[in-house]
Amino acid sequence: MKKLLAVSLLTLSAAWSSHAVADASQCPTTLRFADTGIEGMEEMVRTYGEFQQKLTDILGINVQFFPVSDRTATVNALQFNQVDMILAGPSEYAVMRARQDVKMMVGIERTEYGSAFVVHADSDIHSLADLKGKRIAMKDPGSTTGHIIPTLMLKEAGLDINRDVQALLLDSARYEAMVNRDVDAMGSGVRDVAVLRERHPEGDYRVIAESDTMPRDLFVARGGISDECISYVNQQIMANGEMLMESILNPGERKKYIGARFVDDLTEEEYDRITEAYALVGMPLN
Repeated sequence: MKKLLAVSLLTLSAAWSSHAVADASQCPTTLRFADTGIEGMEEMVRTYGEFQQKLTDILGINVQFFPVSDRTATVNALQFNQVDMILAGPSEYAVMRARQDVKMMVGIERTEYGSAFVVHADSDIHSLADLKGKRIAMKDPGSTTGHIIPTLMLKEAGLDINRDVQALLLDSARYEAMVNRDVDAMGSGVRDVAVLRERHPEGDYRVIAESDTMPRDLFVARGGISDECISYVNQQIMANGEMLMESILNPGERKKYIGARFVDDLTEEEYDRITEAYALVGMPLN
């Protein structure tokens, strides 16, 4: 009986050890952090300065900014181990996982996260099919709701993106192009329709099509970061989610996260839709 009890205790101890709560010692002394939608150090500091300080305090690890010039540079930085953790949109994650070893961390679930096509209220355009031969303002290459999904929506409506429409990737200039009627429609995020109306309150606009809700944004770790470190960081973010989300919102630079929350139920299958979208619109992931 004593021998059986000893074996049982040993088994229990081993099981407990395998499920032990990870701590900061499992991580590098510095975690280099980037955002695929932020360009340059100045904007990183302005947007995420408070979040950086809060996360550093919570983790007990120095969180250091890694500035990038664009989405492609961010993906390359991860590939060459220049950055440890990236906040990415669904499209960027689809590209990252196709090119290299990356690990999914926690996500951010946003409200009103989808794509929409908007036209002037007096336009004779009432459906996506009516956009044939028209000029369309979109965001920038690789933007989930401002490029990939709008392009997919046009394709699913039977339009050839190269022959039937003129899609212009204008980034922030897409609003002015729409207001000035330099384009016939704007295909961008659902929230961008509200931005358009805020910038031009005297205008009258009409949404002609809207997508389903998109997969969540997420934090992505380079493959070399241990599972134990990822578990520790995830635990701390989820335990302090409200405070960390407030620190992201307080500078006023990330309004897209108003009403958002941290989540830890992400699956790889959630992002397969984006991978399929890239294939359907003829854009290589790798």
